Amino acid sequence: MSYLFDDLVEILPLNFISPMTIGLRNQPSGVAIPIDVSTTQSHYIIRADVPGISLSDISVEVSDTDVLTISAHRKNEVQKDEESKIGERYYGKFVRSLKFPKDSIVTDSIKAELANGELVIKILKKKSGNENKIIKVFQKGKL
Repeated sequence: MSYLFDDLVEILPLNFISPMTIGLRNQPSGVAIPIDVSTTQSHYIIRADVPGISLSDISVEVSDTDVLTISAHRKNEVQKDEESKIGERYYGKFVRSLKFPKDSIVTDSIKAELANGELVIKILKKKSGNENKIIKVFQKGKL
């Protein structure tokens, strides 16, 4: 089983996914907004499950230290004339943060879309300065 973790560490830096917090019935708990993180050659793609949360109650922010924070708020919608007997649904504030390696993302390019309870965030990767470049060689006197 540890080989799966070893493979993950090789793919992502150890600090890539940081701790998260979430409100469970307005109390701290270990439950988190479920996410998937994938990459293409040019983008990071984050998919977060946020069922029952409206667009106006979701916020996506990125800090100058390349930390992406997804926060959401789900209201308890028990009507005044109702008496709650069982409460298993989550409500309150949900927060999930992801720390990207320094200078690895283009923060001005972040796009986020919400559809059918799924938040999809696309982040353009910065091109690293370590890429190979082909230098054209000219004959002397032709520059």
